[in-house]
Amino acid sequence: MLWLKTMGICLTIAGFGVWGLNGARRYSRRLAQLKDLRLALGFLEKEIIYMHTPLTRAMERTARFAQPPVNQLFWVASRHLQNREGTTAREAWLTGLQSLKHSGDLSNNDLTILKTVASQLGVSDAAEQGKFVRLIQEELKLLEEQAAQEMDAGQKIWSYGGFILGAVVVLLLL
Repeated sequence: MLWLKTMGICLTIAGFGVWGLNGARRYSRRLAQLKDLRLALGFLEKEIIYMHTPLTRAMERTARFAQPPVNQLFWVASRHLQNREGTTAREAWLTGLQSLKHSGDLSNNDLTILKTVASQLGVSDAAEQGKFVRLIQEELKLLEEQAAQEMDAGQKIWSYGGFILGAVVVLLLL
């Protein structure tokens, strides 16, 4: 009977520990996704300004360039524009953002900044879009720095907190 209790204690602490470690990984995934978004927007900017690629094709190429789950934003937006059902670039971008929201680890603040891209995408000439995309890249760079600071503290709290919470639950059950 003692081995059963010991096994239960170990599994409880391990379960809460894994939960905490998963929460800690969200911080590093968010940081990586912000960096990938910044790089992908830089790629999109080059496609629009220097290559003069149509927006639909530029988003498709950017989706191939970007890493998952960020590439979902560009794939979904590109597909909606290719359907030729009267979808505007703004609507396609917002639909892509919804896909990224569900599959990514970005905060609401991150998504709010990305929503501002929708209002400028495909509306003005290539030079103006390039200026706006560079501005968004600068915002993402600031968010990256903020996310790196949050990651340092947040990962420790989640990592240790999961195991500590597991130990507290075990002590309460004893």
